[in-house]
Amino acid sequence: MTKSHSTNSRMGRFFVGTVLVGATALILIPLAWMTYIAFQTPRTINEPGFALKFSLYNFEQLFSPGSAYGQQVVNSLIIVTGATLLCLACGSLAGYSLSQLNWSNKVVYSVLGGAALLQLIPPMTLVPGLYVTLLNLGLLDSLWGLIALNTVFNLPFATILMKFYFDTLPIELREASAIDGASETRTFLTVMLPLAGPGVGAVSVFIAIQVWNEFLFGLVFTSGGAQSPITVGIATFVQPQALQFGPMAAIGVITAIPIILLAILANRQIVAGLTQGAVKG
Repeated sequence: MTKSHSTNSRMGRFFVGTVLVGATALILIPLAWMTYIAFQTPRTINEPGFALKFSLYNFEQLFSPGSAYGQQVVNSLIIVTGATLLCLACGSLAGYSLSQLNWSNKVVYSVLGGAALLQLIPPMTLVPGLYVTLLNLGLLDSLWGLIALNTVFNLPFATILMKFYFDTLPIELREASAIDGASETRTFLTVMLPLAGPGVGAVSVFIAIQVWNEFLFGLVFTSGGAQSPITVGIATFVQPQALQFGPMAAIGVITAIPIILLAILANRQIVAGLTQGAVKG
C-alpha cells in the first residue's frame, strides 16, 4: 500500500513537472525567438536558414531622429508611474478605512460590491461617456487624462486587495498606537502601512502590468504619434502592405522583457501579498 502510494506520488510529480516544463517552454520560446529577430538586420531575417549576426539596426531605426517611439516609451513610463502611485495612495487609504475604522457591514459590502462590479464592466461600453468627460475637462489627448482613466479602472482592485490585507493585521496594533497618543494618520503611516508592505508590493506590480499593457484608452483618447503610449505605437507596425518584423520584434523586446523581469523579481512580494491577504490571520 505504501509502495503503491509512493509510485503514484512520483507519477504525479512527474506529470506536474512535465506540464510546467511544457508551459514554460511555450512562453520562453516565442520570447527567445522575438529577441533573436530584434537583433538581426532585415536582410538576415528574410534569408533562409539560421544565422547569428548581432546588430542594433532595428533599435537604431526605432529611436532615430524624428521617430515617436522613444517618446511613446517615456509616455508609458509616466502613465504607469502616475497611475500606480495614485492607486496605491487612494487604495491604501480606502482599504485601511474599510478594514480598521469600524464601518458597518452594510457600508463595507456595498463599497466592495461596487468595486467588484466596476471591474466587470467592459471599458469599451464607457468610451463615449469618457470621451465627452475628458473633452469637457480639457484632458483629451493628454497624459493626465490617461493617468486618470487608468487610475479609475484599477483603483477598485487596489482597494479590495488592500482591504483584505489590512484585515490580516491585528487591530491591537492600532489600539496600542491610539493609547500612546498617535493620531489616526500617524498610526496609518508609521505602523499599519509599513506592515502592509507585501500587499503594497503586490498591488503595485499588478497595476503597473495592467497600465503598461493598456491599449484601448491610448488609442481612443490620444491623437497618436508622440502623444500616445507605446502600445499604440506597436500597432502601427501592422500594416496592410507589409509587416516590419525587425522593428516589431525590437519594440516587443523593449516593452515585454522589462515587465517580465519586474514580475520575476517581485515574485516573492506578489505571492506574500496575495496569500497573506487572502486569509485573515
